Amino acid sequence: MLRKTVSIPSLEAAKSFVNFTSKYDEVPMRLRVNDYEVDAHSIVGVLSIVDTHCPAEFTAKTDEDNSDMLNDIKPFLA
Repeated sequence: MLRKTVSIPSLEAAKSFVNFTSKYDEVPMRLRVNDYEVDAHSIVGVLSIVDTHCPAEFTAKTDEDNSDMLNDIKPFLA
């Protein structure tokens, strides 16, 4: 399981984030802020997280040493 704290501060960042997650459609991914959790592949879900202006916990059911995913998520790390 890969867990990272991410920040998605704008509409453009949300679009970029969903483009990133779309590259990994087969990997279950979630975003969580407090008790609210959404599918990280969903633009509607990600946009609902953006409104909180809080860092979100990103989880992906993949190996923590998935170097491609780690490189792709770097711009969003909080």
